[in-house]
This record gives sequence, structure tokens and C-alpha cells, in this order.
Amino acid sequence: MNRSFAAETAMAMALAVLSALPGLAHALTETEPLDMVFVPAPQPAERPNGEPVAARQFARGCTLNLPKIEDARNNKANAGNLTLMMPTVHATPRSVQSLRSGDGLAWTRGALQSVSRYGFQAVLGATSATSAASPTTGPRQVTADVALRLAHAWSTDLNLVSHVVLQVGYRMPGGELVVRQYHGMGTGTNWVNGNGEFMSVLNLGLEEAVRSMATDAALLCEGKPLPAPVAAL
Repeated sequence: MNRSFAAETAMAMALAVLSALPGLAHALTETEPLDMVFVPAPQPAERPNGEPVAARQFARGCTLNLPKIEDARNNKANAGNLTLMMPTVHATPRSVQSLRSGDGLAWTRGALQSVSRYGFQAVLGATSATSAASPTTGPRQVTADVALRLAHAWSTDLNLVSHVVLQVGYRMPGGELVVRQYHGMGTGTNWVNGNGEFMSVLNLGLEEAVRSMATDAALLCEGKPLPAPVAAL
């Protein structure tokens, strides 16, 4: 067996393994949008014969009313970019491909439904006629309007990174609206520039933002004040 044939065989085997990985075999294309389906990270597993792993329950018996959810991104058409590099010492950029975004609203709604894992009972949506009459934040319930402000993923070296921002307006007693922004970051290995890989890091970023929101909502549910907003850099 000559070296050329051996190298080709090894390459074919490597490609076969990569193509068998779920979510990775579908290479990125600029003509097809990301599916924007939220998939939460698995809950911490318990080790056999080990100590039970505590679930992240921030609130118990608290209702989270979400009458208004919107996609308020400045650019709803794109969700980031992939930079293809030349195989040189200085890693010169060869081309940049845009990530086409799917339905950001459905994606956000899917993530907000996952707050049940933190102990909340989520009530999503309200008609325009009942939205103004939705209950305000009070004992054992929180009412908030949620807007997706940013969902951006990009490639860097052999990694993928995402940044997701949610803006949340808590409806307080007396009609006051207290606004907070929650940032989430996601990272992952870039194996084959796959659509599924980009969605994975976007989901991680959105999940982190929702988790931060749930932490604050639990405080309001207990009648405690929100922490001061973090100053912008």
C-alpha cells in the first residue's frame, strides 16, 4: 500500500466519522436559514451509586406571566457569520458567509417555556385586548414583557461563539416597568461548519440569558428587590 492510497483511505474514514455525528453533517449554506429550534442542555445526570444532583430550582409555585414576547433584533435576517480562513501561517481570511436566521420569535418562546425546569409555571401570550389587563408582579407571580435584542454567532479559529441578549420589562405594582437586560454566551468546537453546530452555541447563549432572567424573577416572586442593573461597558 503506497502512502498516497493510505492517506486517501484515512481521509475517507475521517469524513465518514464526521458525517455520522448528529447535527454536524449538514454544512452551512447561505441559502438555507438556521432552524431556530431551542433545545435546552441536558439536566445534570446523577452518577450511579453517587450523591443526587440537585436541580436548579429557583422558584417553587411561582407563576411567570409572559403576555408579550417579540423579536426586536435590528437585523432579523441574519444570525452571525462564518469566516473561512486560508491554510496559511497567518490565517488570512478567505471569505465570510452570513448565517441566515430562522424564526427568532418561535425560538425565544421555546426557550421561555423551559423556565419550568427552574420551578416556574410559565403562561405565554395574551391577546391585545387582555394584554393591558394582565396581572402585575406580586406574591407568587411575576409578569414580564420579553424582547430578543441580539442573537449572533461567529467562528473564531476552531471554535464557535455566540452572544444572545434578552431585554425584559417587569410589570410592577402601580404600573412601573422595570427593565433589565440579560446576556448569554455560548461556545463550542467548530468541526465542520455545520448548521447544527451554530444552533448549539446559539441555544447555549439563549439558555444562559433565560437562566439569568429566571434568577431575577425568583427574587420578585419572593417579594425581594431586583439587584441593581449592571453598568454598560
